[in-house]
Order: sequence, then structure tokens, then C-alpha cells
Amino acid sequence: MSVRVRRSLLDVAVEVLVAEPAASLAEVAQAAGIGRTTLHKHYATRDDLIRAVGHRAIDLCEEVIATAERSTADDGGLRALTEAMVPIGPYLAFLWRNPSLDRAEDISERWCAVEPRALAVLKRAQVRGVLRGDVADFWLLQTYYSLVYVAADSIDSGHLAPRDAPKLVVDTIIGGLGTPRGLAEGSQ
Repeated sequence: MSVRVRRSLLDVAVEVLVAEPAASLAEVAQAAGIGRTTLHKHYATRDDLIRAVGHRAIDLCEEVIATAERSTADDGGLRALTEAMVPIGPYLAFLWRNPSLDRAEDISERWCAVEPRALAVLKRAQVRGVLRGDVADFWLLQTYYSLVYVAADSIDSGHLAPRDAPKLVVDTIIGGLGTPRGLAEGSQ
């Protein structure tokens, strides 16, 4: 007997809209297995759907960060953050790549409240000696986000196994990609 997992409408929408940012509501409805009329009952306009996905992305991010904030691990919650962040990568990709959300004041305000919390987890890893302390906050956070984004995208493209992704992200942010020799040669 086959068990079907029912994905939420927003899960389907994010999948469709990340793959094709210009996808219509009709395409989202078709992918969700519902009619356009049903979709319009939930979201009257494409903008309403995009904003709902944006809010859902932030909701998920807040949940993930809360998990990492509670971590008592020696790494300050870095692994907990990453293990929870990579699976929501498609939502984050949608949030980060959708310019219309940059103009949505409510989304921007919520994201501005989330970012310091994510940074605090990374800063805790710095204080515990897991990450270098001489890295500027913006670079630390943006590098971390970039690694999460690439990991999620690599999972989606089939280049990376979901179970391997968090470790690869953490190993890369902790160790970087350079060798001690390469770092010495690069500074000449």
C-alpha cells in the first residue's frame, strides 16, 4: 500500500515559484492538484500568495533559530541551526530571490528582527572558538546564508544528499576551503 504525503499549498507554491519565478497562479494550482478557483479562495492575487510564502519562510526561520538558541552544544548551536536551516532552504531561496518581497514592509520588518537572532547563534560559535572572531558580522551571516542556499540548491539538483548537506555546510564554514599553505600563499 502506498502512503502519500500531502504537502501544504505553500510548500507546493514555493517549489513552483523557486523553479519558475514567473509561474502563474494557474501553474501553482495545477501543481497543487487544485483548481484555480480553489487557489483564489485562499489567495486572491499572486501577490497575496507570494506574501504568504514570504511570511511562511520567516515563520520557519524563526522556529529554526529558536531551536539553535536553546542548544547547549559546544559549538554554540551552529550544527543545530544548520541541521534545521538546510531543509527550509527552498523557502529561504524564495525569500532571498524574490525582489517583490523587498518592498513588502511587513516582510522586511520581520526579516530585520530575525537576522540578529541568526547572527547571535553564529556569534556564540565565535565566542566558543568554533568560528574565527575576526570576521565582520555581515560577512559571517552572509557567508553562512550563502552556504545554506547552495546546500539546498545542491540537494534540489541531486548533487548533494540531504543527510550530508548540514555537515558539509558546517565543515565549510568552520574550515573554509583553503589549506594553511594556500592561505599563506594567498597573502603574499
